[in-house]
Amino acid sequence: MECLEGETLAKRLERGPLPTGEVLKYGAQIADALDKAHRVGIIHRDLKPGNIMLTPAGAKLLDFGLAKPASSLANLTTMTHAATPVTEQGSIVGTFQYMSPEQVEGKDLDGRSDIFSLGAVLYEMTTGQRAFEGKSQLSIASAILEKEPPPIATLKPLTPPTLDHAIRTCLAKSPDERWQTARDLALELKWINEAASQTRAPAVTGQSSRITRERIAWALAGVCVALLTWFGIAHLRSTPAQPERFRLSLLPPQSTSFVPYNFAISPERPSARLRGVSAGWSN
Repeated sequence: MECLEGETLAKRLERGPLPTGEVLKYGAQIADALDKAHRVGIIHRDLKPGNIMLTPAGAKLLDFGLAKPASSLANLTTMTHAATPVTEQGSIVGTFQYMSPEQVEGKDLDGRSDIFSLGAVLYEMTTGQRAFEGKSQLSIASAILEKEPPPIATLKPLTPPTLDHAIRTCLAKSPDERWQTARDLALELKWINEAASQTRAPAVTGQSSRITRERIAWALAGVCVALLTWFGIAHLRSTPAQPERFRLSLLPPQSTSFVPYNFAISPERPSARLRGVSAGWSN
């Protein structure tokens, strides 16, 4: 047998539900494995978290011990309880909580029975709770045959409606109302995953755009501060200086003396003129 590194899905579910992206990825891989088995006429009949291995390479579907055609099933007293880790060939025909309605009723099975079981597994992967619960095997059988599991939206409100629809279709009571092939289910889960990835990408792009806008705003603010500083310095440099004071001396000819009279420069005009000047000199 192949040696695998990892843990079973049952062990992983002990820590709670899986993120939506992992549910879609692993679900599509399990559906692909079922499709390959169904194409060669093999029905698993015991699909449950304990028979699914999560490895670094992806999900692996294990334990095909009951994978053979069966026209009838053992009665309810021979079915395994969820705590039973191993399926006993010959008297045990599946794990009770993940059986399809037709499997519980002992009808002939086809690949759509495995699709119902996978729907119960996907429900538990998404919500962390089993789709069908009961205090006894009879009450669980009644739930599988007559009741619907609690809506996923009430347990995980952020679950994509498309994933909820895909799981609900798997869990339809009538085989004719389910996905008719595991390939159809695998394609649906892959499409949901791709659509979710495209939805997350704009959010990341929007965040990057917001950061870019903030950087541009800060850069513009820096440019404005630099311009204001430059204009301020230029204005200070262009401020006219205080007018300089000039002194004018009128020197008389040599050997000349003035009679001491008062005289002044007229302030009325820029050009200087003498007012009230009376001077005399003698050789």
